[in-house]
Amino acid sequence: MAEKYPHQEIRESGPPEHFREDYDEISIRDLILTLWRSRATIVIASLAAALIIFTVAGAVYLTQQKANITKLEFKLEFQGADRGHYPNGMKFSSADILANSVLDKVYRENDLQRFIKFSELKAALAVYQTNDKLSFLEYEYAQKLSEKNLSVENRQRLEAEFLEKKKNLLVPTYSLAFSQEQRILSLPGDLTAKVLNDILNAWALYADRVKGANQYQIELVSRNILTKEDIQSEDYLIGTDLLRLTIKRIKQDLRKLIELPGAKIIQVGKEGTSLIDLNYRINDLDQFKVSPLFGLIQHYGLTRSPELTTAYLENRLFEANLKKEQTTSDMNVYESSLDQYLRRASTAASGGQAGGGAALPQAGLTGNVPAMIPQFDGSFLNNLIQMAQENTDAQFRQNITQDMIRSGLLQGDVENEVKYYEKLYSMIKGSDLASPESKADEGLVKTAIEQIQKTQMLVYEQLMQAIDQMNAIYKELSSQNLNPDSVLYTVTSPVVTSIERTLTLKKVLIYIILALFFAEGVIFVSVLLAGNGRRAESR
Repeated sequence: MAEKYPHQEIRESGPPEHFREDYDEISIRDLILTLWRSRATIVIASLAAALIIFTVAGAVYLTQQKANITKLEFKLEFQGADRGHYPNGMKFSSADILANSVLDKVYRENDLQRFIKFSELKAALAVYQTNDKLSFLEYEYAQKLSEKNLSVENRQRLEAEFLEKKKNLLVPTYSLAFSQEQRILSLPGDLTAKVLNDILNAWALYADRVKGANQYQIELVSRNILTKEDIQSEDYLIGTDLLRLTIKRIKQDLRKLIELPGAKIIQVGKEGTSLIDLNYRINDLDQFKVSPLFGLIQHYGLTRSPELTTAYLENRLFEANLKKEQTTSDMNVYESSLDQYLRRASTAASGGQAGGGAALPQAGLTGNVPAMIPQFDGSFLNNLIQMAQENTDAQFRQNITQDMIRSGLLQGDVENEVKYYEKLYSMIKGSDLASPESKADEGLVKTAIEQIQKTQMLVYEQLMQAIDQMNAIYKELSSQNLNPDSVLYTVTSPVVTSIERTLTLKKVLIYIILALFFAEGVIFVSVLLAGNGRRAESR
């Protein structure tokens, strides 16, 4: 068999002795012995590596580029700063302080082109917010709430304390910093301090004029909504209807203002006009001035162009019917969406109870918080997440309910508009519309036309006066409620200049430690490889 199959003899006897030794694994004992024999080499190499690393690190730290950092600390005073929006509801960002329009104003007024380019100025500025107390607070309560033997009552008490203290610590304090290389001083020290203060002043003006920080975010009509020429150039009925629509829009704006804090008691002008006075005056104009004009037009059948008047009413009626269909469709969408959402929530809650889990807390339909605080037994983070989800669920239902209410009110208003134009259209169609020249009693017709035109101009002037007074009340409300003194910020400390390095000592120490670990690893691997090579040569 051995002669026929010679390779089987090799497989049975195995490889030669020197091959067998090469394939044997190196034991831990051999590694330790190798390192012990080379301990002197390892110590010398480690000391040399440490010396080199410390020398390089020290040279980099001492020779690195230094910068003069000028800081101005300030605190935002306007309402909503801690939530990231201006008093009127518009979003606030610290980037607004360094907006191009703000910096451009400061750059030109201080004639900074003598010292620095605009792009360099913008790159050297930064706004940042720090709150070390908040970090310590989160760490403190995380430790307290991590205790396993904590009861439910104590956990809820600690969570309430944490949220209250966190709210008090959320003070919007910022620092405006200007960084410039020490070897290339771009701005003198006194000018740098002035520039930082000017930036805050320019931002305050920007926030007021551009962002409207001192005004409620409400759109109001102005005198430009209607002109005398618009009324005089149109047919009698169309001009009168334009006045009626203007009255309707002013009423809508009055309803917006009346909901603002203090709106019912504020007065403007020598006469002390209030929003209540304006509301009564507008209603009287509609009832006793504008509405009778339609009857006068219908009674005498006055029109400059019967076809134009009829076409106008038909078009208005068509548009009103389209709006009616749209509002009806919106209501159906909201009702269907809310019904489907509640069904899914009910199914999920019943499924959770059937499986032994805790049911979802039932929140009020129009509330923005749960009806009762749930009993938590999980970690603090999970508790906060669960509360946020429940609040979001209630908030969604509240929002969709409010949308349904708004849509329902709009639907009622549109339906009234449809009925109004239907009645007006039928009244005009049933009358004998004709031009004034074709009327038999020219004297009465002429008197009626003069009365219509005189009343239209009187209503127009009173409407423009009401618009001016309404906007004056709006500005006064914004000034008193949002920021009476027009102060958006307060400087909390004087300008401070310090010399800082880009690479801090803390970072240098971290890099040194990492480098030492890497160097030791290289030394150990090199020693082991060298020892393995010597063993191979000895064989």
